[in-house]
Amino acid sequence: MPSSTSIAAFLPNFLMAHFTKPSICYMQRLPLDIFVDHIFIHLHIEDIMALRLVDKTFFLLTHEPVIWKRFLERMKTPIPPLRPTFRYSLRATDLEVEQLVSRAISLEDNWRRDEPRVMDFKVLNSHHRVLDMRLLPGGKFLVASVRDLSNHRYFITLFSLDHPQGKRAIARMPTISKAYDLQAKYMKHNGAYGIMIAYTRRTFKNGERCGIDPSDYSDTDAIDPPYPLIYESLCLHVSLDALEELVDPRVKPGSTEFYNLAVARPPPFLEVSMFESETRITSLTLFDLKKKAHVAFVQQPRKMVFIDLDSGVLSPMLIQNYNNFPEKAHQIRTIRVLSDQNDVVVIRTIVSEPTPGHPSTLHFMEMFHIPENPGNDAIVKPFERWPVDPRVYASFHLSDPVTPSIGIDHPNLQPASGCPPPLSLYCRTLDPVGIVHYLIWPKIEEEPNKPTRYYFNLEYIVPQTVHVSAPWATNVLAGSSKALVYTVDSTRKDAPKLLTIRRYLSPQLQPLWSIRGVEDPSEPISRKDRPALSKKYYSSFDLPEYLRRKFDNTDMGLTALTWDETIGRVCLACGDEFRIYILDFAFAATPDNRFKQWQLTQQIKLNVPAHPERNTGMHID
Repeated sequence: MPSSTSIAAFLPNFLMAHFTKPSICYMQRLPLDIFVDHIFIHLHIEDIMALRLVDKTFFLLTHEPVIWKRFLERMKTPIPPLRPTFRYSLRATDLEVEQLVSRAISLEDNWRRDEPRVMDFKVLNSHHRVLDMRLLPGGKFLVASVRDLSNHRYFITLFSLDHPQGKRAIARMPTISKAYDLQAKYMKHNGAYGIMIAYTRRTFKNGERCGIDPSDYSDTDAIDPPYPLIYESLCLHVSLDALEELVDPRVKPGSTEFYNLAVARPPPFLEVSMFESETRITSLTLFDLKKKAHVAFVQQPRKMVFIDLDSGVLSPMLIQNYNNFPEKAHQIRTIRVLSDQNDVVVIRTIVSEPTPGHPSTLHFMEMFHIPENPGNDAIVKPFERWPVDPRVYASFHLSDPVTPSIGIDHPNLQPASGCPPPLSLYCRTLDPVGIVHYLIWPKIEEEPNKPTRYYFNLEYIVPQTVHVSAPWATNVLAGSSKALVYTVDSTRKDAPKLLTIRRYLSPQLQPLWSIRGVEDPSEPISRKDRPALSKKYYSSFDLPEYLRRKFDNTDMGLTALTWDETIGRVCLACGDEFRIYILDFAFAATPDNRFKQWQLTQQIKLNVPAHPERNTGMHID
């Protein structure tokens, strides 16, 4: 906004009318730009919220986005990531700015408490039974793998979760068979920003078999089917430009305008790649490498496959055999690509039998350079190796490296430079049942007259906690700075009973949070200090009574769970219900019925006379 233009030029006519008409209140005789540009800049968030309760005029004025953009730019508390097409300067996203501020502060405050609370609870109609889910960063979109009640048709469904008119499904695509190992990220494909969706499906090699459905097999365990299987890894791309039109807060879902927008666009899901294999595909992961979208996965026992989703170039990579053990002795448990340094972290298990009847199990975390031109089955050697504590592990979980927002016109809300947060490794143990947590800290290299360099290796791996949950199995949803753990009564059921959901705090990360939450004392945004940091590493959430009764029912086990650590949102599905339950651990300001008038401003032109030297055709779209 040009500094020479008064803020009043951008305010709606109906709001101007309240301040320009004769009033017995002297405050309402002041020009609006005095409030916005000279008074509100000295107020805290609590003051703005108090003014909102005064009357209708102040209620509308305190929703003016520039007020909340100023708070956003001054915040030191981490804010949720912005999706690539979030246009900071557009009116269509004005409703979201206050949400970013309120969510960031309330999540930080809630997460610090000894007993964090569920701040909001909503129910979304999924129209199908939910099998798997993934939240996009920022929590605005949810991708789900679903099937109908007869178990014959399977789909990928995309949901919008933050529309002022309510949460709803906005797109759907059939998948032939069950989509499992679902992944979703904001990624660019052929120059267009969008949501990249990756999943794996299974079919019988020689066609359908009577009475047998490969979709009924377990998602996570290796299986021995009666007939050979074909595994297919697929990637779909959904244009964010099309989605932004469909979730525009000014467009009413189900209206003629919404219908016209939907039919004018091509089908939302574009198939980007499909890889077919007779070998089981695991550890599906999406990432950007050299500014291009990629997908990678594992073909047991020692092969990783990288696919450039723009060019379609496929690069297999065979990791070196350990000590010439038999091929079947190896198993890759999980991988994580570090795009910024062109490396991949691999955790693998080697089961050998040096003495007959006395098997030996080794677990290693290794780092490999991704070859520039790997060719066919290029064999690569690890440049780092770290032996994992010799236990019996059910699974390993590595957090994603943190990447900054990549929007079109995002302001510099938070510094993108500096030391990145550590990676987290969570190891689910079987004997005893529980979880072990490690932090992998980045290495810092400083040279004279050169910028400081940060990169990950296996030199600084620090054990954090060991948690025993026997006899109940504990699962983890890993995050870079926050983790969610949940306990179920069995690992052998497709829909186990959910016992607890807990917040986990890492001992070494807590001091970082306490520093990160301190606001600039010269320009504070809140009157109150951040709550004291909890000394409890694990804290259980009290689920809403309605949801607790659902999970206490033996027929209503947990079928899918996902969360977004950046906004503290959890989505759950249970039993055969066509519902998704949404829990928010942060408060987000949402518009109510009184705020409908504000939406009219999207098409209102300037309401003050233009000066001769100014462009008289300027208006707000």
